[in-house]
Amino acid sequence: MKKLLLTSALLLCSIPPLLGTNDPAAQQLLITAKDQASLSHDQAGPFRLDVDFSVQMNTPTHGHLTLRWEASDRWWRKIVMDSFEQVEVRNGDKLYTSRNIPFTPVRIKELISLLQFAESSSGLLVKKQKQRVENSVEITCVQVEQEHVKARPHEVCINPASREILRDEWQLPPDEQRKEQYSEYFDFGTHRYPRKLQLLINGSNAITANVQDLTTTAFDDALLLPPKGAIERRQCSGMKRPVPIKAPNPSYPESASQNKLMGDTTVAMTVLTDGSVSDIRLVGTATHSMDDATLQTLRGWKFKPAMCQSEPVVSDIEVVVSFRLR
Repeated sequence: MKKLLLTSALLLCSIPPLLGTNDPAAQQLLITAKDQASLSHDQAGPFRLDVDFSVQMNTPTHGHLTLRWEASDRWWRKIVMDSFEQVEVRNGDKLYTSRNIPFTPVRIKELISLLQFAESSSGLLVKKQKQRVENSVEITCVQVEQEHVKARPHEVCINPASREILRDEWQLPPDEQRKEQYSEYFDFGTHRYPRKLQLLINGSNAITANVQDLTTTAFDDALLLPPKGAIERRQCSGMKRPVPIKAPNPSYPESASQNKLMGDTTVAMTVLTDGSVSDIRLVGTATHSMDDATLQTLRGWKFKPAMCQSEPVVSDIEVVVSFRLR
């Protein structure tokens, strides 16, 4: 039996307000741990973060990330990896992105998400908790869900004594197990941040990030100037993500089905203010027939566009189409 699975990850989206909880003490532990590790939570002044990283693509590839931060809506970030270079600038309600290829590699998006692991506890609901002992240390592991997101829950493990988040595990359909690990915490002002961060996919190391420097420093307003040729996107508080209203599944190619071929096609695309899509690009490929079927179908998708209050805005999304035989 052939089966087609689709998952999507929105690159520009809002996180809903905090929910109630079945366990207030565990919920508070999660909030406290995230606030302690969040570099933007109650941060007294601007800072600079420098990170060396290694990502697994076709071969291990190394790179460097620099973040200059003054406020949640005033920052500059540069990422260099091999021949890839990207600069992002957030200035008020505008996000500017300049890069030397048409799309941001998936591993770079995952790296940014990994480094921002503690940036919000909003919208998270702790359903249950377990006490464990690992390496003679008692830890608390909580099952966490997010409002309005149809996904399997995460398991987040925390050292309750130090309030350090140790790891975050979850499953992505159809058959991918993900784990983020955080270790070697150090003090930064009122915060504690891990020096080493890792993403493992199905047990294999996909990303390793090592913090080289984290220090308070003056912020240069010249960094907020939009880079030449940058893509501009509007940002806002409470921004609503685009919602598909016409999204037929791609057909499973007959040749792939007959040969029992399976794979994942990842597509990046832009949702315009009228709900149509543009700039459709392959980010991750399966077979040629699967990629072609995906591209042909997604060009006809329609959305209710992303919204800033009552105004539709342009947004960028990523869609993963998983071809599986069952």
